[in-house]
Amino acid sequence: MKKISTLLLLSLPVWAFSQVNLHAKAITLRRFLEQQHYKPVDWNDTSSAMLYNKWMEELDDEKMFFTQKEISVLETYKNKLDDELLNKTAFVVGKDFFSVSVAAYKLRVQKTDSIIKAITAKPLDFSKPDNITWPFTTYAATEQEVAQRWQKYIKWRVLNQVAEKQSDSTGLSTKLPATFTALEAEAREKIKRKELSYISNILSTPELFISNLQDEYLNSIAWCYDPHTNYMSLKEKKEFDTELSGTEYSAGLDLDEDEKGDKKITYLQPGGSAWRSGQLHKGDVIISIKAEGKEKNVTDMSEGELNRYLNGNSESDVEITVRTSAGETKTAVLHKEKVTDDEGIVKSYVLHGKQNIGYINLPGFYSREDDNAKYEEDIKYDGCANDVSKEIVKLKKDTIGGLILDLRYNGGGSMWEATQLAGIFIDIGPVASVKEKDSKVHFLKDPNRGTIYDGPLIVLVNGASASASEFVSAVLQDYNRALIVGGTTYGKGTAQQVLPMDTVRLDASKTYEDYVKVTVEKFYRVNGSTTQWKGVVPDILLPDVYSDDEYKERSNASALQPDNSRQGMYQPLPALPVATLAAKSKQRTDASAYFKGINSFINWMQQYKKERTINLQWSGYATQYSEAMKMYKLFDDDATNNGIRITNNGFDWQRIVQSTQRSKDINSTYLKNLQQDETLAEAYRILMDWNGK
Repeated sequence: MKKISTLLLLSLPVWAFSQVNLHAKAITLRRFLEQQHYKPVDWNDTSSAMLYNKWMEELDDEKMFFTQKEISVLETYKNKLDDELLNKTAFVVGKDFFSVSVAAYKLRVQKTDSIIKAITAKPLDFSKPDNITWPFTTYAATEQEVAQRWQKYIKWRVLNQVAEKQSDSTGLSTKLPATFTALEAEAREKIKRKELSYISNILSTPELFISNLQDEYLNSIAWCYDPHTNYMSLKEKKEFDTELSGTEYSAGLDLDEDEKGDKKITYLQPGGSAWRSGQLHKGDVIISIKAEGKEKNVTDMSEGELNRYLNGNSESDVEITVRTSAGETKTAVLHKEKVTDDEGIVKSYVLHGKQNIGYINLPGFYSREDDNAKYEEDIKYDGCANDVSKEIVKLKKDTIGGLILDLRYNGGGSMWEATQLAGIFIDIGPVASVKEKDSKVHFLKDPNRGTIYDGPLIVLVNGASASASEFVSAVLQDYNRALIVGGTTYGKGTAQQVLPMDTVRLDASKTYEDYVKVTVEKFYRVNGSTTQWKGVVPDILLPDVYSDDEYKERSNASALQPDNSRQGMYQPLPALPVATLAAKSKQRTDASAYFKGINSFINWMQQYKKERTINLQWSGYATQYSEAMKMYKLFDDDATNNGIRITNNGFDWQRIVQSTQRSKDINSTYLKNLQQDETLAEAYRILMDWNGK
């Protein structure tokens, strides 16, 4: 029987063999995750529906391709995908869910290509009343409705392009611009190029089209286990392991293109220009890049051109404009440069006012582990914890009365470094517990007796603080060692490991083609509770634009649920005066124009992201656009007169005085950003209350 089956497979066309191969990989992935994942999925009708919904989001999240007719066919598979993965049903090439969904998707994308070309071939008509209700909540009933949706969508994007070009500091006039015809033609051409480029990237070559979707489908299966479990091809694994750039000079960031064609920041190189700017964060979408006096929209740039702008073999400046997850637009000037150890990844500063307060910003938990070390005792751990320690030593020479450790936007990283960093501030004891698949619990302990700093400490966090940053915040909160200030954190209390996708014993001599970043354990607070799903709730809450659940772990249907573990044997310090300090802070933030603006923005954004009607005539659209820009301008914080002066620490200042003009300019820009950070200013005021100043 085995020989006959092999002959049958060899007789299949290449595309059919590919489908058989995918089916085999999917089953292997499921078996692998049963063995390795912290909490394997019980494949049934419920998990089948979860996979179906995830896959349909990948294919047509905005409901711009499929009609209800195709969906009716695909929904017959909704509760049967578990049978495919469990191999309960005979696999028939072309009849499985992936094949049927991809065939329908390809046809719809090809038809959409023709629709876009037809719509953008002539000037759009804005003379008649029209609107679009966005986002679409149901699939189009007919082919005509799909075309109608695209026409409305393109009209909206064209109006947005024109509005961006016409808007200035005074707002946007509701009167139709005199040059509207020319502006419309330019915007229509730009939108046409972007949308057709998106379509072209989807279809690519037939082999690549199928290969990319197969990888996405495997990743959708992995996602059903939890949001941080991912399938990786060998190519993706190499990219995951590779340094940011092989070029000599870099702006210090890595990009990836999402399903909508947007270029998102996926990584900030520790110590690089983007890292030090303090303006850019993982998840930001790059809108435009300006270099050598020329500004280009990213949608008009090829991958090679984009790489040349951000990297190269010589030093130069590049100005990057991004849109944050919250919708705010920011511009940062970066300097392409080499990053060396003596460049200093972590920097510290001094806030001057009634009392000197130290400030350290840590955007990520990095380490300098030796990948060639064969045994753990051979590894020379030297990462962010050690760098923070050095900065604290510098700050002590400035006679600081407190310290602010900024973990906002810190998405995590090395758990070992998180353990080390927590140990800087506590004397001795457990810092967390870890529970593995077999429910065994072991405690992680402060590896070093004693502390480097034992004075008043504030840790700043927000909704984008995740994983290792939550680990540290939770430890210091449970020990009453620090005040946690800001917004409730993301809620990731799990740890992952990248392993070859093999269900038998791993073979070091074997070359693997498939890998999985798999969640292998959960970590818990020393008090036995968890940061998973819940996050770390600050002692003193400040308005945070990332406070909405949409930005949190809990927004993922596959997120692991919170539970408890054993409490560790630890001795917390005396309770901090949280209630008193929180009351004083609230009194200030309630009266602050900046923080009131943030609260207004949060409320507005919650409504804005719900189903809304967008006017598609100039006068009405200009009014709506101006209203949106008015809300975004609430972020234009120029808090330079808050009574606080910010400088480098004394040790670094001596070096800066003797440095190049370029280094001085970069330093000046960073100090200006800190000076305008009203959340940082409020943290300083809280410390003054704490110290009785």
